[in-house]
Amino acid sequence: MTADPPSVPPVAANPEVGERTPLEARISALVARPLFWITLLLLIVAFPIGRSLARPLPLPPKMRIALPAYELVNQRGYKFGSKDLEGKVYVADFIFTSCPSVCPKLTRTMQRIQRRTKNLNTSFQLVSFTVDPENDTPERLATFAHWYGAIPTRWSFLTGSLASIETTVVKGFKIAMGKEDVGEGLFSIFHGEKLVLVDGEGNIRGYYDADDDGVATLIRDADVLLN
Repeated sequence: MTADPPSVPPVAANPEVGERTPLEARISALVARPLFWITLLLLIVAFPIGRSLARPLPLPPKMRIALPAYELVNQRGYKFGSKDLEGKVYVADFIFTSCPSVCPKLTRTMQRIQRRTKNLNTSFQLVSFTVDPENDTPERLATFAHWYGAIPTRWSFLTGSLASIETTVVKGFKIAMGKEDVGEGLFSIFHGEKLVLVDGEGNIRGYYDADDDGVATLIRDADVLLN
């Protein structure tokens, strides 16, 4: 006759197992509501927007130098000047088409600015002034502009008489230009290499280097002036 197996004492029931506290019940009920998830999603979306709004807006450049009125001739052979740029923010540079050194760099920089500000459309303009007007005719400037992919409605190349160019560039924009006698009847043309930002009221608002930092600052300042 086999012995009966030893009896196992019954385990006392734990009244807490399977039961939820009032707080847990409330959380469960809250999570089950669609409004909870909608509110959470809105908070997630709104947080970065709120942070961006809390950041201080960049201030416009402090410089404000009145630019005298000017009228020259663009690459299409039409009169073009400060009157045509009223209400528009623009960047100016100073080049000549036969320049073998700094001018290609300046024009490539303007090309990059044109590309990076395409969202601004015609409210932001680019203007290149030749410092060799005796050789840079409208036809020659048109060929030069086409070579660099200038959009005619946004990027103008200006020429004129030597006197009008010197008055506009030197007395107006405060940019150096001229010719140096290097002997044997040869002359070397020199000119300033800064980019100049002008606001919609015809005031010079800043001078910038034609490097990455300068271009970034110029575009930021232009955007502030436009907004």
